[in-house]
Amino acid sequence: MTLPIKEIVLAPGEGNHLIIGNSEITFKVVGADTHGHLGLFENLIQPGGTTPELHIHRQMEEMFYVLEGEVEIQVGERIVQGQTGAFVLVPRNTPHTFSNRGTKPAKLLIMFCPAGEREKYFEGLAELLKEGNKPSREAIIDLMRRFDQEPVT
Repeated sequence: MTLPIKEIVLAPGEGNHLIIGNSEITFKVVGADTHGHLGLFENLIQPGGTTPELHIHRQMEEMFYVLEGEVEIQVGERIVQGQTGAFVLVPRNTPHTFSNRGTKPAKLLIMFCPAGEREKYFEGLAELLKEGNKPSREAIIDLMRRFDQEPVT
């Protein structure tokens, strides 16, 4: 295995940014940078910010590391009040979600293995939610399913 394709050095705050609702994603490394092996994104979540519904991934593991604030993370049946420094590994086919139920912004590092083109899910979601749009459930589920994400209903 050879990682990465080229060096990537980013200062704090650097990377491609997306606004998703009232949260912000910064891509630190995407699948194209690592032969699809992994992706690493920073997620700034405002209190009550835009977060995913309970879902699974069939083809990837997802990892969360709380950088700042407190993030509530559900993994399987367990709910973790993730303080700064908390880490959660979500195996494939395990229901999970996260949210900021606090009163201050929180920052979460998210890693996907393998990454594939995971960033395209977030780009699609940003497009669906831009300018306060409220997309149909069908549009959201279609986007999810194109990028290895299945809602748990």
